[in-house]
Amino acid sequence: MHSQFAELGKIENKQSISIIVPCFNESEGIESLEKKLQPVLQKLCSTRSVELIFVDDGSIDDTFLKLQKYFGKTAQIISHQKNRGLSAATKTGLAYSTGNIICTIDSDCTYDPMQLIELLELMRSDVDIVTASPYHPKGHVKNVPAWRLFLSKGLSPLYRFVLPQKLYTYTSMFRAYRREVLETIPVTYPGFLGLVEVLAEAMLRGYKVVEYPAELSSRMFGQSKLRVAKVIWSHLKYICQLIVRQTFQQKKPATLQYKRAKNNV
Repeated sequence: MHSQFAELGKIENKQSISIIVPCFNESEGIESLEKKLQPVLQKLCSTRSVELIFVDDGSIDDTFLKLQKYFGKTAQIISHQKNRGLSAATKTGLAYSTGNIICTIDSDCTYDPMQLIELLELMRSDVDIVTASPYHPKGHVKNVPAWRLFLSKGLSPLYRFVLPQKLYTYTSMFRAYRREVLETIPVTYPGFLGLVEVLAEAMLRGYKVVEYPAELSSRMFGQSKLRVAKVIWSHLKYICQLIVRQTFQQKKPATLQYKRAKNNV
């Protein structure tokens, strides 16, 4: 099923967009999300075909009912029977999507959805992923809890050390992908780490990633679902795996080349 927004803005000269929004126990913030998404969708639909897909990832509150109330007529709403994590929810959204460009955004609006407009402008012909980057010199953080800054900002130097493309932020979910990337990259981690995994594996396969200097703020509704100690440990194990892989596997020159440059696209 297509959202009604897909019917509002079909223009052939721009690629179609699917916006995937994973949700887990976000009932308190759904009404606010709807108000913030409306102007974004109207703006995008003036130039593109757009569809909106929510994945209720096993919520135990009334998130699903709120999604039906505020988005039932304008979006696809998919439900997991149990919580499976952000990257699994993204996979589900991808399976129901039709767009050439796949966007994933946070349901808690810690990244204002309006930033998606400018982020998409960076998705040019030689770019495969655009990711929000609050830690970019031109990015901003606003009232973000210290633990979240410690986690995501602290991990960035480690990922810069082991990955071929040097970014300021690796842990954001607020991104745009060429469909090919998500269909090609095998994601093995179901939760927060899967978001980094798809970025890292895309880089290692030669896809080009660029950063959009974004503003990250604290959530206004609900509580974070992240378990800090568990997430830190999983990231450290994954970084060790990346180091081992790059140390012992035979290095190929093409790995460090951007895929589209190599194909003269």
